[in-house]
Amino acid sequence: MTFADQPIGEFLDGVASGQVTPSGGAVAAVGGAMGAALCEMVCIHTAGTEEAATELSGVGDTLADRRERLLALADEDAAAVDAVGAAFESGDDDRIQAAAKRSTKVPLETAEVCLDVVEHARTVTAKGTPVAVPDAAVGALLAAAALQASVATVRANLDMIDDESFVAAMKQRADEAEAAGEAALDEAVANAEN
Repeated sequence: MTFADQPIGEFLDGVASGQVTPSGGAVAAVGGAMGAALCEMVCIHTAGTEEAATELSGVGDTLADRRERLLALADEDAAAVDAVGAAFESGDDDRIQAAAKRSTKVPLETAEVCLDVVEHARTVTAKGTPVAVPDAAVGALLAAAALQASVATVRANLDMIDDESFVAAMKQRADEAEAAGEAALDEAVANAEN
């Protein structure tokens, strides 16, 4: 069963258990998906000019895609974490390195998808129906927190990897996502406050 198919209480029980997964990466991805869903909701409920409604309809479709991708990334993260554990149990260094790279790529993609959610939240908070804009701001905050959490996971996992060029490339992408996310969040929150 995928995380997307689990009741939320069951998912949280799994997190708050003795199991290794779902762990931080999966939780961040689900949090990002929740942020996308809130922004998507505002797109759906926006009344107003036809131009704004048409633009937000397309944004809403994109956010729905991001929500689905983030839920899939939650499952991919759990599989990646499980693979790291199995690799360490095997003692095979090549297997450990491959698993460590995978466990870095997944949260990096999560961060980048969350960035896209926060960037779209700027439009939603600027053009959404005023009564619903605070929900889009919450969505932006959730996606930005998921982005930050994912970047932190990437940075922690880089310590396991010997490939210096891979480490440098992942660090650069993480830094870029983090900086862009902060700027987009500032704008989304400012839009919501106006």
